[in-house]
Order: sequence, then structure tokens, then C-alpha cells
Amino acid sequence: MNEELGKWNRLAKHQDEIYHNYAKNIGLTDAQFWVLYALCETDQALCQNTFCENWCYSKQTVSAAVASLEKSGLVYLSFAEGSRKQKDLRLTEAGERFCDKHIRSLLASEEKVLQSLTPDERNEFFRLLEGLLSRLEDALQT
Repeated sequence: MNEELGKWNRLAKHQDEIYHNYAKNIGLTDAQFWVLYALCETDQALCQNTFCENWCYSKQTVSAAVASLEKSGLVYLSFAEGSRKQKDLRLTEAGERFCDKHIRSLLASEEKVLQSLTPDERNEFFRLLEGLLSRLEDALQT
């Protein structure tokens, strides 16, 4: 069983490393990369709090990433419609160009890789992974 645990963790680490290296190669930190990725994935404004919840990042990490992306001219913050507190994150024109070149091309590659599996294989992969992660999370909370 320890061999299987090692394999699972090495594969998870390998996946993390692939994205970390990609982010580093395009001049981003991991958090900056995932913020831009999430913006490109939705093509809508992104609430920082929702991003933190959905992508498992702390508010401090995301705030720092957003501040540096703002300084680089890739994103801007504006108040969410009808809110005086919640701010939405959006891409600037420069951010759109950056994402077209770096993030959306990655999304296209990911899509191509997923499409190399049959629909049944994709469903089974996600079902198994979600189940494993849910059980691990439950086991660690007891």
C-alpha cells in the first residue's frame, strides 16, 4: 500500500510541477497564474473571495497576486454591481493579450488532452479523483 501512496503523491506533485514550471516560464507566480487562468476559464469578472474558496488559496496570497497583476497592468479591480465592499477582478486589454498568448493556449492544450480520453474515461477519471479527494479530506478532519 505504501508504494501506491507514494505513486499517488508523486503524480500529484508532478501535476503541480507542470503548472508551476509553466507559470514560472511565463513570468508568473503560481497564484498569479491561477488567478489569470480562472479569469480566462470563465470569461467573466472574478470575485476574489469566490476565487479563494474555489481554488483553495488564502485571501492574503490572492491579494498579493492581484496587487502585482494590477501593477503589471494585466488586471483591474472594480466594485461589483450593487456592492460597496465586494470587488470584481477583470482583465485589461494587455491582460487579454497576455492570456491569449499564454493562458488560453494552455487551456486549448488541456482540452485537447482531455478529449484524447473517451467521455466514459473522462467521467470515470473525475469520479474517482473527486471520490479520493473527498475521502482524504474527510479522513483528515476527524
